Formats: sequence, structure tokens, C-alpha cells
Amino acid sequence: MISEEKLSHLLGHTKTIIDHQRELKKARGETFNVFSILSMERSENKTHSVFLAELLSPKGSHLKGNAFLRLFLKVLKEESIDVATAQVKVEHYIGLRDDKAKTGGRIDIYLWDKNGNSISIENKIDAGDQNAQVERYCNYRKGSNKVYYLTLKGAEPSEASKGKLQNGEDFHTISYRDQIQEWLERCIKEAAEQPILRESIKQYKILIQKLTSTMDKTHQKNLNEIMLSHIRESAYIAENFAKVSATIKEGVRRSVLEKLKERFGATLTMAAGRDINDRYSQIWIKLKGMEKRKMFFGLESFSGQGHKGGVLFIGVYNNSNKKNEYTEKSERFTSNWYNLKELPNYDGYVLNFGNPDTLQKLHADASFKENLVDHIVNEVGVYLEQHADLLRAYLESEN
Repeated sequence: MISEEKLSHLLGHTKTIIDHQRELKKARGETFNVFSILSMERSENKTHSVFLAELLSPKGSHLKGNAFLRLFLKVLKEESIDVATAQVKVEHYIGLRDDKAKTGGRIDIYLWDKNGNSISIENKIDAGDQNAQVERYCNYRKGSNKVYYLTLKGAEPSEASKGKLQNGEDFHTISYRDQIQEWLERCIKEAAEQPILRESIKQYKILIQKLTSTMDKTHQKNLNEIMLSHIRESAYIAENFAKVSATIKEGVRRSVLEKLKERFGATLTMAAGRDINDRYSQIWIKLKGMEKRKMFFGLESFSGQGHKGGVLFIGVYNNSNKKNEYTEKSERFTSNWYNLKELPNYDGYVLNFGNPDTLQKLHADASFKENLVDHIVNEVGVYLEQHADLLRAYLESEN
């Protein structure tokens, strides 16, 4: 039976730990983060792959030789690479992509040595898996190339990506939350005498803590201990938090949908997409009279998960998954999404419905919710002014 007293004790201690962590961050100046300020938080290739590869490279500007690479391989318990002759490259091209033969593509981070051994790292922050992606990389230099699948929290690749390959045998999953954070901590100690290098790695580690919802070791240990001593209550809170947060998110989506219909109902047809608890929950926006066509607009994701780390965006969705004249001229995000625009934050709050501060404000302030809904609808309107006529003209030309 769930005890109200134990629930209160758990919540109280958790708040104390979080508040203390927040105050320490302020005192240390850790709220200032270059990666966040420059909107580089979630860029897989331009931020994360490049930064990791620079640290791993024995020829990196850190001038630490292969010290960081040694630490990385030690964390992975990896002995296949000869550190003395190792080289590192980002976006390593392995031939034209062929999903049928399951070959080709570009490997995010590639390490190799003079003996012909290599490590391929597929780096996933927000982007979804490509078809046969892990299979293609595992087929590259089979027998001498190890494949690691890196995600924020250690998720496995999709069935479409890995096929019948087995985690731990054919490829290996690693995470920013665990292996990368441990490695960065070791790098910080290694760079103790180089203040600029040390602090740069620290800033990156703080970014990883933010993206993975983790704390420094001391606070994380305290939080784990209080949760483990109240396992039943922790599970109860987690289950019920999911329900109440889903209610807030669905309320916002319903309000946005209603206002979109009021404003654009004459020329567009709007409908809610997947369930609010689905990773990709959206509002579909279709051109009137063209509802059965395979291309339309989407506003995603109201769950606070999915592409771009859950940040709300609007774009053109190509449901046919096939290239055409419109997609050839458009900016591609995935094989389905084109011409994406992230909706800007509102009143200092991140437009991400997985963000606890945003959820708290939406629950506590009705006028904030109303104004946020207007903000979303206005941004959608600006986007549609730029793209609706172009999409309509293309679809009409196909008739």
C-alpha cells in the first residue's frame, strides 16, 4: 500500500536534492553554456560527432596525443585498436547506399589503425534510423570492424536498421548517459593542467547531463539512494506523472487544433495524429481538396519526444517516402520530413512539452497557456504563408 507520508518524504527529499544541484550550478557559473547559447545542443554531426572526434583524435588540437583515445577505449573495454597508429575521421564514406545489398553510407565517427582494425560509431541524438543502417555498417569490412550504436540513454536501433543482428554480438550499444559521461570525467582529470581545455570539456559534459537528465555523481547518488529506499512510491509517482503530463500536453494540442481550424479552416483540413503518449504525436495539416495526397504539413511532437529532441516543429511530410520534384528542391531532414522549422521559444520557456519547467508553467498559469497556443498558431501561419502555395502548385502539377 502506498503511504502518503512516504510519498511526501520522497518528493521533499527529491526537491531538496534538485534545488541544491541548481544552486551549485549557479554558484559555479554552470548556467552559462556556449553550446546552449549558440543553439548547438542537439546537432549530431556539427556538434557532437565533431567534438567527440576531436577529443579522440591523436592529432587533435588538444595536443594530448592519444591520451583521450586511450581513456575512451578503456571505458569501452576495447582492445582491438592499436592506439599508437590510430586515426579518427567524421562522416567516413563507405560507398553508395544500397539498402538491398545492405552496404554503403556514411559512418559518423570512424577509428582505424595500421593493422586494418576499425571502430564505427553511429551517433544518434534526434534523427531516426535509416533503413538497414546498422546492417550496412556491420557489413563494412566484416570481421575487422566493430560497430557501436551511440544514443543518449542506450536505446537499441530499430528493427528496420538492425534487421536480425544481435546487440552484444554483431554490434554494441553505448550511451552518452553512461559511457560518454564516464569518459568525459576521465578526460577532465587528464586535462587538469590545461584550464581552457579542461573547462571546454566540462561545458560539454554539463550539456550531456542536461540532455540525459543526469546530475553530478554526488547528487545522482543521493537521488538514487532516496528512490531505492522508496521503490514502490517512486514507481507510483512515475506512473501518475506520465498521466498528468499527458493531460497537459493533450490540452495544449486540442487548443492549438481548435484555433488552427478557426483560422485556416477555409483552405486547410486539420486533424490530430498519433496518441499524445506516442513518441511522434502531431497535428496533420492538409490542403483542402487534396486530403488523400501523400504530401502534407505536420506539426510535431506534442509528446516532447521524437525528432529534434522533442522540440515542436512544423514541416512538410512526404508519406510516400519517395523522392519527387518537390523534395529534390527542398531541405531534407529525414526520408519523410522536409523544410523543417523549429518553433521559437516563448516568454523564456522552451517550446518542448517534455520540459518540466514548461509543463509546470502550463499547469499553473492559464493565461500563459492561452498566449502560448496563440504563439504556436501564429508561427504555423507564418510557415504556411511561405510553403502552402508552393506545395499546392506542385500537387496540382502532378494531376
